[in-house]
Amino acid sequence: MKRKTRIGKTAVAVMIILIIVAFCAIFASVVISWYGIPGDRSAVKNGTVKGSILSDVPREAAVSEPEKEPVEEISPEIVENIAEADVEDFSEKEIKEVDLIVFAGQSNMSGWGGDATQAPALLDGAGAEFRPVSDPTELVSITEPFGIFENTEIMNDLYLKKGSLVTAFVNEWYKETGTPVVAVSASKGGTPSTYWASEAVCTEVTGRFRTAKDWLEDNGYKVNNQFLVFLQGENDILEGVTDEQYLTDINVFSSNLFIAGIDKFLMIRIGGEKGDHNAFKRIVDLQTELCRTDPRFVLVSTLLSGVGDDHMIDKYHYDQATLNLLGADAGRNGAYFAKTRSDPEIKDYLTGETYIPINYEGQ
Repeated sequence: MKRKTRIGKTAVAVMIILIIVAFCAIFASVVISWYGIPGDRSAVKNGTVKGSILSDVPREAAVSEPEKEPVEEISPEIVENIAEADVEDFSEKEIKEVDLIVFAGQSNMSGWGGDATQAPALLDGAGAEFRPVSDPTELVSITEPFGIFENTEIMNDLYLKKGSLVTAFVNEWYKETGTPVVAVSASKGGTPSTYWASEAVCTEVTGRFRTAKDWLEDNGYKVNNQFLVFLQGENDILEGVTDEQYLTDINVFSSNLFIAGIDKFLMIRIGGEKGDHNAFKRIVDLQTELCRTDPRFVLVSTLLSGVGDDHMIDKYHYDQATLNLLGADAGRNGAYFAKTRSDPEIKDYLTGETYIPINYEGQ
């Protein structure tokens, strides 16, 4: 009897093991069908996430490399108007966990229409800037104009940086998450998607990100979220970039960043022209659909679609009051994603309806 009991127990154990193996196989097949083979980032790299608007676009972008520009020294007049950035030592606050966020895009990300004197003060402990170009040796307090010292021959935006959305974003992020942000500048005005898909620019942005991450880890920080906030697209309309070209370029640019370690693209949707808020609607619609269908892209603000002409300093650029509101809106919605791993349901200021993304399990 004991032998039969032992055999019975063995059969049950074998059956349980077989059920577990079958379950794991089914689970693995589902994961692979959605995200590719574990350890092989080709699905992410090539934009083949199931259901994504990027899944059918070409894997390589036909673009020209940007011309190099000489890097000028910042004039004393500009320097004397910039608040001295103190070295930020989070260790004094016993903070060793941070979120690393790259701020990329064209002139509205740079802050062409901004005014540093009207930007909010940085909350104590909310974050710091890491300057991979001008001083990759320490963290400094975020000051406006953010990123003004970060210029290279490929990404030179000195005179377009007057006051940005970054401080407002970081303040709101910190209020919502309690985790400080290490912010990295990577913006360049007047740039279509073809600029961002070029090898030189992909190398530039990934290099800034990796330099920051390596420094943080080497200095004892735990890097939690690794995001890129992106505000770009106006020049694609102005230069007649096709829908397919735009999506291909975004696919190539984002793929390089995903491979480098960026977790998500937090997309700030562009607005319109002064006097014509539908001028950029073709790209606006693509950005909306991209975030709705692809779990790697999270829409964090549509606010620019609701900004009145009185808050634009010229045909294309927004004043500091708008940048402050925009940064806070994007920071709040981005923080919601960071806390919940669910895309925020936000008001679409273009349609007046609620933007509802397709949420992917396991994102």
